[in-house]
Amino acid sequence: MNLKNLLSLCSLFSFIFCSSFAQIQITENTIGKNVVIPSKILDEERKIQIFLPEGYDGSSKKYPVVYILDGQRLFLHGVSVSQSFKKFKLTPEHIIVGITNMYPKRFGHFSSGAKTFLSFIAQELIPYIDHTFRTSGERLLFGWEYAGGFVIETMTKNPELFNGYLAASPYPIHDTSLPISVSRMKSLDSILGSKKKLETFLFFTSCNNEGVVTEGTEYLKNKLESEAPNTLRWEYIYLQNEEHRSTPYHTLYHGLKQYYHNYPELRFDSLEEYKKLGGMDNVISYYKKRAEQFGFPEKIAQRTMWNLVKKASDEDNYTAFNTFINQFKPNDFLKNLRTNWGCVFSEFYLKHNQPEKAKELYTFFTNKSPNAARPVNGLGDVYRALKNKKEAMMYYQHAIQLGKKNADWRLEEYEKDLLNLKNEK
Repeated sequence: MNLKNLLSLCSLFSFIFCSSFAQIQITENTIGKNVVIPSKILDEERKIQIFLPEGYDGSSKKYPVVYILDGQRLFLHGVSVSQSFKKFKLTPEHIIVGITNMYPKRFGHFSSGAKTFLSFIAQELIPYIDHTFRTSGERLLFGWEYAGGFVIETMTKNPELFNGYLAASPYPIHDTSLPISVSRMKSLDSILGSKKKLETFLFFTSCNNEGVVTEGTEYLKNKLESEAPNTLRWEYIYLQNEEHRSTPYHTLYHGLKQYYHNYPELRFDSLEEYKKLGGMDNVISYYKKRAEQFGFPEKIAQRTMWNLVKKASDEDNYTAFNTFINQFKPNDFLKNLRTNWGCVFSEFYLKHNQPEKAKELYTFFTNKSPNAARPVNGLGDVYRALKNKKEAMMYYQHAIQLGKKNADWRLEEYEKDLLNLKNEK
């Protein structure tokens, strides 16, 4: 190849390469919006970050709000956790509000100026959010380090302001050398010693090598264990293998999960766990309370019914399996069950020499999915078990026809079933 041709070829490749990149479209990836609130209480402008759930503009739905202190650091994490939980149906969707607390004023807002900063949140920020956006009235407050100490103080001085308080590595709580810490201990003693019901939720954490932080959280834990009223739902977690800067990420995740402990659809790891927790009475009670709190239907969720039937099948417990199937039939369990799972459960009946029960399920799923080969082949298995070779052969042949039509990966299995039937004497 001469130099002229080589240069031409290089030019061609360069043109193709540049053209391919020219087709790439780049757009802004913006998460939420920034709002500047002129605060009379703080005598300054406050930058607030706000994230609205997907579909907010197209609905009339109202949302709970998570207020995140140190939004400049933790707002995006709050959005990420909320979005992940929403995807896996662990919590409802949230409006996320990040409150920016920049240095050097940050420490003052959460210590000597805490009373004023709380007034800003209660009298200016929350009213603005509730007036501007569709909020449900349910609010949670999250903070880390000095902001975590502010969260504890807020709960002791204005417990009704938020429904839940999440504090990562809160400080200072039990440092007698600091006036703010002494004040917080007095507030804690006061509210625990009062006759108030203290109907709220508190979740707090600390970790290795946090020194006075852990001393404070251990003090708070011991105090709550001995004096907290039954109406206060609280949990403390000591985070192993973490360090001071990582605790906020775990705390927000686990705190939200614990606060919404009765939001997800129930699932059990074993039938033993199901029985230990109270059996079907527990399941019915869970869904009743869930409906009252979150507006869901009271009926048992499809996933919970599937989980129980599958556990019974996995553990080869025929009695439990048959009980669940019969109990869930009126709840549209079969109607909402995927055909392949219907076949799996039909096979379990056959395994336990119950061809008539298997026939009932297979027939249901052949009617539900008339083009599916698997339930048709299952009916062949049923009639084979009933010693009706003629009917079995008819269903096997029909399953093979459907399998070929739909390129069913089980086609070879259907053909093998027919061949074995033909070879039977």
